[in-house]
Amino acid sequence: MRIKSISKGLALTCQWSAAAIFVVVCGLNFSQVFGRYVLGSSIPWGEEIMRYAMIWVMMLGGVASIYYAEHMAVESLGELLAPHRRHLVLTATYIVAGLFCVLLVYYGWPAAMGNTRQRAAASGLSMFWVYLAIPLGALLMLIQIALCAVSGFASQNAEPERL
Repeated sequence: MRIKSISKGLALTCQWSAAAIFVVVCGLNFSQVFGRYVLGSSIPWGEEIMRYAMIWVMMLGGVASIYYAEHMAVESLGELLAPHRRHLVLTATYIVAGLFCVLLVYYGWPAAMGNTRQRAAASGLSMFWVYLAIPLGALLMLIQIALCAVSGFASQNAEPERL
């Protein structure tokens, strides 16, 4: 029971973080459109920040989607099999996703560290924070995969929390 609650907590934390970042992206997008068409000038760094923030949204949202087992491939492949064999597709998906996450962490961390001095053109943001989304998100996904595997994929029938 404890592992399942840790897994759910991780999913909810990532889900709410992704939602908060997405709200900021929507606000920036609105300000860009308003500034461009009403004021005649938009924020020069807005589009750049939105693009980088969406990387974080995708990586954090991936953690929640693992918990809720909301993978298109899992559902479509699982429906082709007999009900007692559907867990095999989910297990295989988690194994492949876990291996891919290991690769993302392994290659993503040096990429993030190698870009600490590089700055984004319009915002001046250190590219470390942009590149960090990949290995950190992959590490969180790997942790979520491990937690789901240990708990017996008990969360596969969990309903997503309403935001």
